[in-house]
Amino acid sequence: MNCRRVREIVFLYTDNEMGQELVISFREHLALCPPCTRRMEAADRLLNLIREHCSRESAPERLRRRILTSFPHRQA
Repeated sequence: MNCRRVREIVFLYTDNEMGQELVISFREHLALCPPCTRRMEAADRLLNLIREHCSRESAPERLRRRILTSFPHRQA
């Protein structure tokens, strides 16, 4: 695993959408790479802030699909 790959898949990890083999490789990289660890922690903080401060209204299904399919990791 390299830093570029970590940047591409960090939200797979935070969303618990990463396969077990990839999780192992991802965590091994984080253990050896402080910049990627900081990036992962920042992503986690961002998601927590969003969860805490955004309303609990549901987006229309069509909008949700459009947003979710726009993420690069969802297109593969």
